[in-house]
Amino acid sequence: MMTIQIDIFSGFFGAGKTTLIKKLINEKVYSKKVTLIENEFGEIPIDGTFLKKFNIEIKEIKAGCICCSTVNDFNDTLKEIIDSRETERIIIEPSGVGKLSEIVKIVKKLEADNDVNLNLVIAAVDVTMYEEFINLFSEFYEDQVIHASTVILSRTQSATAEELQLVVSKIREINENARIITTPWDDLSGVELFGLSEADGKKEAIIHNLGEIDLSEHHHDHDHDDDLESDHNHDIFSSWGIETPKIFPIDVLKSIFNGLKDEDIYGKVVRSKGKVQVDDNRWVEFDFVPKQFEIRESEPDQVGRITVIGHDLNKEKLETAF
Repeated sequence: MMTIQIDIFSGFFGAGKTTLIKKLINEKVYSKKVTLIENEFGEIPIDGTFLKKFNIEIKEIKAGCICCSTVNDFNDTLKEIIDSRETERIIIEPSGVGKLSEIVKIVKKLEADNDVNLNLVIAAVDVTMYEEFINLFSEFYEDQVIHASTVILSRTQSATAEELQLVVSKIREINENARIITTPWDDLSGVELFGLSEADGKKEAIIHNLGEIDLSEHHHDHDHDDDLESDHNHDIFSSWGIETPKIFPIDVLKSIFNGLKDEDIYGKVVRSKGKVQVDDNRWVEFDFVPKQFEIRESEPDQVGRITVIGHDLNKEKLETAF
């Protein structure tokens, strides 16, 4: 039986990690038997239907973050998948506030005693929100950037060359070794993206195990107990969600999300995603981050689903808006 490869896709809320994983799956980069461990922060998981279409087994870890409150669940789930020997690759998608350092540490411990290899450690970073998020939520944000072996910038097509360069240099200040990918995702095939992300690991493979990450010099590794205090900071985020049969015409949907930018009314909304009906025959999926609102045509579903994630959310006002 071959070594099980483990890929971690981290990224703050709305950075596009699910889109990235979907792209790689859709473009058949993952052709072998794959299990996805997904840790949603928010009340409504939305992406299951797509993954089932590709026969990807999903293990969902809900209620808490896999790097702290549900760390044992995560460890047990990983062990169970490895011991079953029924998969050739494990994709881990932590929640937006997952501490990448902790997740890497858990996988490295398992790597020592099992036939598994930590392959990709990716952080997806929204270039348009880097400044704001690193200032507001530095603890989660920096941890993901510092511990990634590849940083893939999203929404680079929405930034000027100067803005892009500024973000790249700021990332370099806290992680001098990571490979940084700035090309818009639509301009790269899944195979190219994957190859670029794996390249650094391959170079090192002659000397180390493939994808080995040196936690001693450039990556700040903490004992878990040291972080117990900071774990409570997950509480600064809350989520609100509904299932709804309501039809939302596109202009109404756009108008609602334009309104959500008003922090005085709704609190700070950092992310929303969902799937709703827009007229008698059409359904759409949407993705909202403060500077962008994307809508894609989608298959009909049994019921519409909307989830909103943020800081100091006013749930009553959200209820009224939708």
